[in-house]
Amino acid sequence: MKKLLVNGCSFTAGSYPWTITTPDISPIVWPRHLEDKFENVYNLAKGGESNDRIVRTTLDYCENNDMTDYVAIIQWSSPFRTEYWSTEDNEWINVVINNGSAWISEKANVTVSSSSDLQSGGTPKAAFGLNDQISNRYLDGDGTLRLREEKMEKALKKARKKLQTLSYENEMEWLNSFNDYDIAYYNNVLVLQNFFENKQVPYMFTSMSASDHPFMERKIYETMPTTLELNLKKLIDKSKWTKESLSCYKMDNFISQEDRHPNLNGNKLIAQALFKELMEKYGR
Repeated sequence: MKKLLVNGCSFTAGSYPWTITTPDISPIVWPRHLEDKFENVYNLAKGGESNDRIVRTTLDYCENNDMTDYVAIIQWSSPFRTEYWSTEDNEWINVVINNGSAWISEKANVTVSSSSDLQSGGTPKAAFGLNDQISNRYLDGDGTLRLREEKMEKALKKARKKLQTLSYENEMEWLNSFNDYDIAYYNNVLVLQNFFENKQVPYMFTSMSASDHPFMERKIYETMPTTLELNLKKLIDKSKWTKESLSCYKMDNFISQEDRHPNLNGNKLIAQALFKELMEKYGR
């Protein structure tokens, strides 16, 4: 196991202010602290993205690379996120429910403000032009971003509030219960589990939070799990999962009261815990 492949959401990519100058991967995230353990670390994670994207990008990477000497750590995200292929925009569009918070595109973090910004089928017009409009208010003549974070954040919060009901209602038209989201989640897990087993790639699964970990106490249900969920869960290999979620490993080491992502110390604790469990499962 000379090479490490990781994928996930912002708990693996990092939490950053929402600006056009932000790099994709934070310098403090836990995969950075494993770079001295492997010859190469490849991080496919992206903040705010879905388990659907995690599966898609992991499969794409593995099918286009020689996976000899690889080990994979997959951090599963919230089940309340998904994506769909837009034939008009020729790209994957990320849908983030999170209590109805936002729609986000694959290529840029931009959102939709109202139903008038959507084409038929829910496809965003003009690549979700709302945030482009907001951002452009803070660009000077040569395109340099001015430091107007407070005003921009206020505009973004207002936009997000407007679309809470929109995103929730559009998504729930076809996934209308917690059980549906859970079934989709388990199916995603099983796809990668079977893929790694078939390709003989060592792997370990973990999750963003305890509520996203199949083998920790989960409190997402308004109703009891269906028999389909129970049967799918039986197929998931518990031995390939970490004992706890990343939120548990970081303990109280978060960035701020407003940003509960792991800070530098939290990411170091996560890296230590994950590497320890990885060695317990596979050794060198």
